[in-house]
This record gives sequence, structure tokens and C-alpha cells, in this order.
Amino acid sequence: MFKPSWATLLVASCCFTVHADESIEHISIYANRTPTKIEQVLASVTVLDRAAIVERQATDLPALLAQLPGVSIARDGGRGQNASVYVRGGNSGHTLVLIDGMRTGSATLGYKTLAMVPLDLIERIELIRGPRAAWYGADAVSGVIAITTRKAQQTEFNANVGSYGQVGADLSVSHQQGDLALNATAGYSRADGFNVRDNLDPDKDGYQQRFAKLAAEYQTAFGLWQAQVDLNSGFYQFDTAWGTEDQADSVNRSYLLGWQQQAGAWQHQAQLSRVLDEDTPYGPVSRSPFMTERDEFSYQATTSLSQQLTWLVGLNWYNESVAGSNVNYAVQNRINRAAFSGLSFRQDKLQLDGSVRRDLTEQYGANNTWQFAAGYWFTERWQLRASRGAAFKAPTFNDLYFPGFSNPELAPEKTLSDEIAIQYRVANGSIALAWFENDVESLIQFDFATSKPQNIQQAKLSGLELVITAEVAGIEQHFAYSWIETENTLTGQRLVRRPEHKLNWRAAYHWDKFATFVTADYQSDTYQGAFASSEYLGGFTLWGVGASYPLSPALSLRAKVDNLFDKNYQTNAGFNNAGINFSLSLSYRAY
Repeated sequence: MFKPSWATLLVASCCFTVHADESIEHISIYANRTPTKIEQVLASVTVLDRAAIVERQATDLPALLAQLPGVSIARDGGRGQNASVYVRGGNSGHTLVLIDGMRTGSATLGYKTLAMVPLDLIERIELIRGPRAAWYGADAVSGVIAITTRKAQQTEFNANVGSYGQVGADLSVSHQQGDLALNATAGYSRADGFNVRDNLDPDKDGYQQRFAKLAAEYQTAFGLWQAQVDLNSGFYQFDTAWGTEDQADSVNRSYLLGWQQQAGAWQHQAQLSRVLDEDTPYGPVSRSPFMTERDEFSYQATTSLSQQLTWLVGLNWYNESVAGSNVNYAVQNRINRAAFSGLSFRQDKLQLDGSVRRDLTEQYGANNTWQFAAGYWFTERWQLRASRGAAFKAPTFNDLYFPGFSNPELAPEKTLSDEIAIQYRVANGSIALAWFENDVESLIQFDFATSKPQNIQQAKLSGLELVITAEVAGIEQHFAYSWIETENTLTGQRLVRRPEHKLNWRAAYHWDKFATFVTADYQSDTYQGAFASSEYLGGFTLWGVGASYPLSPALSLRAKVDNLFDKNYQTNAGFNNAGINFSLSLSYRAY
């Protein structure tokens, strides 16, 4: 049951005093496919730069995302194990994950598994809540998680230790030679873990991971050229009641070549990439590789038609293949071709944005998506905005072609979303209140009667988000409350693993060189489904504390305790989560 006293107490503590530096600009790169000031983005966006990521001291990427507005996580254990991400109540496959602008994720599963994405390799995270299919196509239904990997400007070294046998280290170096810039990052982490499921194999379920990135930028008279290679490999252990396979090898590789140039009034960008995603569960007597390859090309051009009007137009092409998988799919690759365009108009207090996109795929034909938004500034501080957008989710290779359990007649899921929000900004904080509603048609659901997925269900997702940032008496406070109502409109039942109420609070205080913070994360009960070991899981509150201290200008020490009161809780029925745990990290940056 939700506790109103929590919201009353924390909102009351967030009062504003205007004295911070107003010259700091926060930029969204992906919401409109071009760098835009946050206050001019007509969508709900949260941006975390590298400093904010380090300050939060999250154990991994799912733990960090769980602190953000509108995001809930259902974990199958600890670090390394699968973690399902739900943005505004949508399925995991309703959130598109971009890494350095590249579409990522398994074409067999239909989403990107984030548990093995190394947080140490991330420079920036941009969370866009609401549909963005008119810019990015399939899967950008409930939101977009856009990750920018690190490009160190100097030598950096980080090391950490923690509970459950956690150890890790990474090193970043860079070199500038005239117009050529080189940088590289490499790292390693591991943990013994803990027993994920009590009634199955009573062993510890840990993980091991190695990652590396090499990137180069070269400035020429014909524009800026970029190239990079990323490699992330390792293994993780898990518990399952199906078969004997209880661990998996994981390999992710990506290759990127990019170009951008300002030519007169036009800004051109092009990117060619290849992403390989391989997950191979195995046990004493079997091995089951699933491999996805995705080749992608994108081009876009932006220009100002007048002082008030900006135009963006582009093309996107990608080919997905599952030829390396152990499953004999009837169709092993598919090509998607798309064209998109958008206009942004701003004059005085009014701003209007519109974008359209057409995707064409052999398996399921054409899909048209669109997004329109309007914003009005009553004053420099008060803004009202509204938007409506259409999006779609493409059926996965498993949905369409997995032998014996597929349906090649499936149509894409289609959604229509609305959002109305009001926001107040001051120099040292902001208050934003957003209402949203998302109607999902042709929802793909596995039908146990036929043992095949069917377009048989509809769902409605609606709710409110309240986000407050402020500084009170030198204490920086971040508060986010989400009320999300999910309903299968044919049965009236809630959707599984989505809490109706979610609250995140973080207060940080700096005294001389010493910094400390406290966090509280609450979520209400969740429906787990009629076939789960527990049909409902109770709500819980997790507390955390952390601190940091610079031992020298180049050397910093950080420490954190999560689940401070050793709460016993689950977010996915039958799967344990970590009890009280600590982490200690040391960072060195050469100047």
C-alpha cells in the first residue's frame, strides 16, 4: 500500500532559493536527433553526465536506471543476472536502447539486456520518456535509453571492491596528435554473487566481465571522422527450473564509422555500424547459442529555413540476422528501410514540433509513425506542453519463427500516446508534473492454449510523474514520484511486475571537501501473474548512504552502503535480491 506521508514529507522539504549559476546549460542530444537545450525539448527527459553517474555510486546500470523517474526494474538476482526494464509501464521491448547512436538489442528477444552493460564505460545517459518512434522507428514505444560511451580526455584509473566478492578496475588513456585524437578504455569486473533461487541449485550465482573500447577522431576539411570498436565479453550464472543449463557466455561487439560536417546552412551526419549480440546458455550436456547481427546505416541533414523554423530530414537502413543461432529459424534475416523528417518552429513564447517516419520491412509491411508537440512559456520559468504520438513494436524472430512456438502471421503492436506537462524552472532546481496515457493495440501475448504468441490483447498505460530538484540550506535534493496504472483492457488485470507507485529520493550535502548523500527508494506491491510462485509481491523501501572524499586533486575515495536495513524483498517472484551490501572505490585522474 502506498504511504502518502512519504510524499508529503519529501515534497515539503523541497523548497527553492534562487542563487545557483544560471549559465550552466543542459543539452539533450537524442530527443530531437540534434543537440537541443533541455528547456526547449517538448518531452520528459532526464540526463546524467559522467559526474552525476559517479556521484550516485550505483552498483550497475539497472540499479542506476531504477533511481530515475518512470523506470521500474524486475531483477532475476544480482549483478550479471537478467534485469527487465519497464519505462512508464511498457514492456521491456517497448524501450529502445541506443549506444553511441547505434540500435542495440537482440532480435530474438526483442530488447537489450542491460545487466551486462558496464557502467564504468558510460559517459552519459539520456532517458527520454514517451514514444520516439517518429524519430527512431520500431521499439521506441514507451521511451528511449540513449547511452554515450566514454572518451577520456586524460589518463583515468578506477578500482572498486564490494560485498559478494565484487572486484573491478578500469583504465582510460588518451592522446592528441594535431587533428587526430585517440582514446581507449579497458576494464574487468567480477563477483561471486549469492544464491538467486532458494529452491533450486544451492550455489552462488556470480558473473565475470571484460570490456574494452578504442576510438579515434580525425578533423579534416571534409568534416569530422569518427571510428570506434567496442568489445564486452564474460559469463554469468543463473538458476532455472527448465533443463540443466545454468550459466551463459555473453559477447557483445560493435564497430562504428561516423562523419559530420557543417556545409553552409546544412549540418550533415552519417553513421555506419555493425553490432553483434551473442548469448550462449550452457550446462553439463547442452549448449544453446543465440546470435544476432545488425548492420545499420543512418544519414540526416539539418538546416534553419528561417530564424523561427528548423528542418531535419534523414534515412535509416538496417539488416538483422540470426544466422549464427542454434535454432533453425524459417527466416534468418530481415531488412528495414525508413525515411523520416521533422520541423521545429519557435516564435516568442510558442514552440511547435512535428516529425513523421515511414518504416518498410519485408515480414510485416509498412508502418507510419508520427509525433506532434506544442509548448507555451507563460513566463521565462513556467512552461506548459502537450504532445501526441504514434509508435509500433515489431514482432521478434522468436515471435515469428521459433520452431513450434511461433506465429508468422503476427502484426506489429501499435500505440497512441498523449502527454500533458507543466514545468517550473529556477536557477537551482525545477518542478515538473506530467500526465500521460498510452493505448496499446494488438499487444503480443503468448497464448498457452495454442502454445503460440497471438495479437489478442489490448492494454492501457496511464499515470502521473512528479519530478523535483532543488537546493535547500546547502542540501541538494532530487525527488521523483510515479503513479502508473497498467491494465489489460480485455481482462481488467494489472500488467505483471509493474508497481503502481514508485518514489525515489536523494539528498546530498557538501562540506568542505567531504560529500555525503542518503537515498530512499520505495515501490508498492506488484502483480506477478497467475502462474508465478507468488501472485503478488509486497512493496518495500530501500535505504542507502554514501560518501566521497578527495585525497588529493587527482585521487578520490568513495564508499556506499545499499539496502542499509537489510530488507528481504523480491521484484520478480522467486528471485532473491541482494541484502545489505557495501562498495568502496578509488579513482585517479591525471591532470
